[in-house]
Amino acid sequence: MPAPTNARWATSQRCAPFLSVYGEAEAEGHTSWNQVEESFLAAMSEFDASIAASVGADMTDDEKSDLGADLQNGKGDFFNDLLVLLLKQCSGVQLLTSRRPVPGLIVPKHNLDCVYPAEGDLQFMLEAKMMGTPKHINSPRQKERGRPGSADIDKRVKELAFKCIDLKGEFSRRQAMSGTAPRSGGPGGGDLTTWLRTVEPKIYFFIAVRVISDSDFERTLKWASTAQQVLDAVGLYCFEPEGDSFTDYSRRDGVPPDLQLERVLYKACVDLQALRQ
Repeated sequence: MPAPTNARWATSQRCAPFLSVYGEAEAEGHTSWNQVEESFLAAMSEFDASIAASVGADMTDDEKSDLGADLQNGKGDFFNDLLVLLLKQCSGVQLLTSRRPVPGLIVPKHNLDCVYPAEGDLQFMLEAKMMGTPKHINSPRQKERGRPGSADIDKRVKELAFKCIDLKGEFSRRQAMSGTAPRSGGPGGGDLTTWLRTVEPKIYFFIAVRVISDSDFERTLKWASTAQQVLDAVGLYCFEPEGDSFTDYSRRDGVPPDLQLERVLYKACVDLQALRQ
């Protein structure tokens, strides 16, 4: 599974550290987050250092736009594609990473980034987000330590929660139309979480968050736990600046075991192996 040649992180010079991490993971056949964690942190430090160096620099509008695109698409897409590579090498299942339109119960079509299988009813879906950035030229009013990782996490969780309910609602409707008895009576009994866990597709949410304070970390945990009530599983990885540096990162400990990205990624691998069989 070579690096996507059209992905921004594979073509942008600023994103070169990401390409190195991906290439190593592919060449070595890595199958777990623990195997890439150290190189991921080093690449993120190098990338964010280049972002932070833009403060006070003389940049054209095009250069500012490129920086914004690297933050908006390069970093997030790299995280998504790295997880997909690890899952593919762990499970032996080829996930579809090109955007595939899938019907929902209310929304006619959802464009999804990572799904399985490529055709037919959706059985597995992965969403991945990276949150939190250092201060840069496009955010001059931001505090010195940068934007809190939890700043938009409530919006992302609410968006994905609706998508999850809509996709699973459509799957349940299709079951009823085909004469297949639903495995439960639906959410009418009041236990929405239990109903969602009985209906396909399996939906996994992975988040990598740059946290800058204890309160930022606690808010991140709160919303990740909220997402667990709607999605099949949520994997969280937090990292934070070390010492006086704003871009030298280390892992932030304290994430509960049921939310730890490395554990949830393995669970996703097992689920994919079961679907393949």
